[in-house]
Amino acid sequence: MKFGRRAVLTAAVTALGGIALFIARPFQGPPRRQLAAAEKQACGLTVEAVEGPYHVSGMAELKDGNLNFTTLPGVPIEISGHVYEGLDAAKPLAGAAVEIWHADSDGSYHPNGNGPASNYKPENLALRGFVLTDAEGRYRFDTIYPGEYSGRTRHLHFKIRAAGKPELTTQLIVPAKPGDTLTFDDDDIAEGLPNCQLLNLDETSSPANASFDFRL
Repeated sequence: MKFGRRAVLTAAVTALGGIALFIARPFQGPPRRQLAAAEKQACGLTVEAVEGPYHVSGMAELKDGNLNFTTLPGVPIEISGHVYEGLDAAKPLAGAAVEIWHADSDGSYHPNGNGPASNYKPENLALRGFVLTDAEGRYRFDTIYPGEYSGRTRHLHFKIRAAGKPELTTQLIVPAKPGDTLTFDDDDIAEGLPNCQLLNLDETSSPANASFDFRL
């Protein structure tokens, strides 16, 4: 079969257009789940969320619950709460590991990478670690207000590990600041989270604090 010059040029332009489209729109992964209005209002078992690209495994337990152990600049905040088995507050999970990591005030992770902690120098690791719940399932840690970055509103990452329970990976959203690009309502990840996973920070206290109970 012979192809005319016009047909060849048309095919070439079409192919180049497809390449340009691919470059302009890189693969974004599967669409994230968006909760219905009723699901947004419910607050049952803690909803899972994507781990993200910056998880570093093998971090140490935090000393005195201080996540900002490298004293990065930022506004101090305190987060506390419980880890419960199911919806029953009478069933606290003692000894559960609550792992936390998040971006600094400028929206950068330390490091901007993943893999085991042993791959990095200690001075390159910050705003990462875990605390253990007490006999009543309580946890607490101190950190700084996380920054936003391109495509994401301010947020904290968590992994919760408790004996006999599947590991939970999730995120809590921190209220946006004036002038921020994205809020809880605009963020793709937050579309798949109930409203209760937007922290309610009490800024009248020092440091500002919020509470959240994880229910596995």
